[in-house]
Amino acid sequence: MQGPIQDSAAIRPQLPAVAHIVKILQHKIVCVGTQGWEGQGMKHLLARCLVLTGLLLGSIGIAFAGSGRESITGLWQTAGGNGYIRIYAKNGMIFGQSVRHMQDTVQQARAKGQPQILADFVPRRPGEWAKGRIYDPNSKTYYHGTLTTLDSRKLKVYGYVGFSWLGGNTIWTKVPSESR
Repeated sequence: MQGPIQDSAAIRPQLPAVAHIVKILQHKIVCVGTQGWEGQGMKHLLARCLVLTGLLLGSIGIAFAGSGRESITGLWQTAGGNGYIRIYAKNGMIFGQSVRHMQDTVQQARAKGQPQILADFVPRRPGEWAKGRIYDPNSKTYYHGTLTTLDSRKLKVYGYVGFSWLGGNTIWTKVPSESR
């Protein structure tokens, strides 16, 4: 029968950074365990394991903290430069309303008959939203879609029909708040 260190390889996380951290900590635990149970005592060994576990959890938090969690809410200019979409969050989902003028609110745009372009996007991972719908007002067609932040000013809007490889994308640019 294999010990818990060898068995954990089968359930190792899929994230490369986390998997690397787990591998390092497994090595540290093996080293602690092989240096002897006799001289250190069980309480000391348990304390070391708790410290290593804390380091693992802290490292996972750090890996996610710097992974592009910029907010996509705000005003975005479409790729052609001829339209504006005001992206907002509601009930944990992301929506986008077409606005005629940069200063228009979502409610003003709806009152003027502007269409809702993005609907029901849910967070998939930091910087990415999926399972939403994209409306193309030119063809009057709805598409499945994903939204991905490329940086704090660029948003990749990917729409597809049926399968995700049957689609295309466009890049929107965030309008700076001082120019609104």
